[in-house]
Amino acid sequence: MPSFRLPVRFRIYSIVALSFIGLIGLAIAQQRNLASFLMEQKRTELGHLAQLAHGIAQEEYDKAGESSDGLARQKAAHRISKLRYGADDYFWINDLEPRMIMHPYKPELNGEDLSGVKDSEGKRLFVEFVEVVKSNGAGFVDYLWPKPGKDQPQPKVSHVTGFAPWGWVIGTGVYVDDLEAQVWRNTKAMAAATTIVVGVIGAITLVLARTITAALTAMNHSVTKLGQGDFDIELPGIRRYDELGDMARSIMQFKVQAVARSREESAARAERDNLAAERRKQEMHDLAIEFESMVGEIIESVSVASADLEGAASRLTSTAEHSRELATTVVSISEESSSNVQTVASAADDLTTSVNEVGRQVQHSASMATEAVDQAQKTDHSVKELSQATARIGDVADLINKIAGQTNLLALNATIEAARAGPNGRGFAVVASEVKALAQQTATATTDIRRQIDGVQIATAEAVNAIGEIVSMIGKMSGISANIAAAVEQQGATTVEIARNVQSAARGTLKVSANFIEVQRGASETGAASSNVLLAAKSLSADSERLKLGVGEFLKSIKRS
Repeated sequence: MPSFRLPVRFRIYSIVALSFIGLIGLAIAQQRNLASFLMEQKRTELGHLAQLAHGIAQEEYDKAGESSDGLARQKAAHRISKLRYGADDYFWINDLEPRMIMHPYKPELNGEDLSGVKDSEGKRLFVEFVEVVKSNGAGFVDYLWPKPGKDQPQPKVSHVTGFAPWGWVIGTGVYVDDLEAQVWRNTKAMAAATTIVVGVIGAITLVLARTITAALTAMNHSVTKLGQGDFDIELPGIRRYDELGDMARSIMQFKVQAVARSREESAARAERDNLAAERRKQEMHDLAIEFESMVGEIIESVSVASADLEGAASRLTSTAEHSRELATTVVSISEESSSNVQTVASAADDLTTSVNEVGRQVQHSASMATEAVDQAQKTDHSVKELSQATARIGDVADLINKIAGQTNLLALNATIEAARAGPNGRGFAVVASEVKALAQQTATATTDIRRQIDGVQIATAEAVNAIGEIVSMIGKMSGISANIAAAVEQQGATTVEIARNVQSAARGTLKVSANFIEVQRGASETGAASSNVLLAAKSLSADSERLKLGVGEFLKSIKRS
């Protein structure tokens, strides 16, 4: 995979760009260091000034002692209020409550509680001053505070130090926006200087890059032409006394050696070509002699083979004619046999159809016999149920006869009781007489019914026996029909097999007849082909003679060359 190609001029420009970026980075780092240095210097100055104010308080405390402590405090506060430095910067004093003790510009704040005083970001300044003093004894506090002549609060840093004997917090602060302005001025100056330096370096680099790339482009063009075999090309930069000149002179030396080597290779190539031509001529002469010998043998073999082929073609023609006559005779006999076999096959088909019809009728008879057996069995079952119902009717008739006897007995008892009752029992005697008469009629009817039922039971029993014999006879007939159907089915299968074999024989006869027709056609085609082979053999003999003459002329021309 080819690597990414970056032109030389871009590489030179990239060096300038990297230098510019490096200078910018150095400038930024320098400005940050300058800002840190100025801030640290300002803090150091504030620390020294705070020590000065602390020294005044310590001095007044040491001179006064405990007897005049109040007066010493007043003197110390007065002296510290007169201290000024910078742009009229000052000191103030508050206690640990915090309450203002001394403010040189705002004496109205003296004695006021300062715990609620905050900057624009909500920081409680004096509370934090007290915390710093309580924690470390002295320290710095950063905050935002209005500045005369400015619309927005400006950053300010204050140093506070504690004076333990009196519980004072002595502080002083300065605005640091002037430090930021100073840093910004230095940044602009450094940026301008960096731009000028980079511009000069870039212009010089641009000129050098264009000079180098133009020389390299011309050198590349010349070397490309030289690589393509143009040795008359003039190499640029021969008279330069730098690396490009050294490169041009090295390529010039390579060009001289390449020209000499090319000439030597041309001479050697011409000599090799002459030797190769002589060697090829001798090889062609040897090859012609060898070819003449080989072709002579081949032509002689072809002449002998063509003579043999001519004789074989004559014999093949005679044999093909005889085969065609035999095939004609066999085709006639095969056609007659095929006609006879077709007749037998047709008769076998008719026999198969008849046997199939008989089998179908036998199957139908067997099916009907089976159905008759089923119906006879159903009838036998129904008659048996009728016999059982008749027996139940007889039982009912016996029951009725018994009831009639009991009724008759009850009527007799009722008549006796009615006679005993006298005139009062006459109506009851009439009813008993009617009941008795009705019981006698019922007994008589029941006796007739019983007699009729006995006759029905006898007839039903005889019918059951007769139906059983019929079922047995129909079952035997069904078995016989099934045997007949099986025999007919076997005979039908045999007949179908005979018909199939006859049909197969008919198809075989037709195939034999067709094959013999093909044999007859093949014999005819063989006769025609043998005639063509005979003509080709004669033509081959003539062509072999002409080939022999042509090869001889060809070899003579090769030997002369």
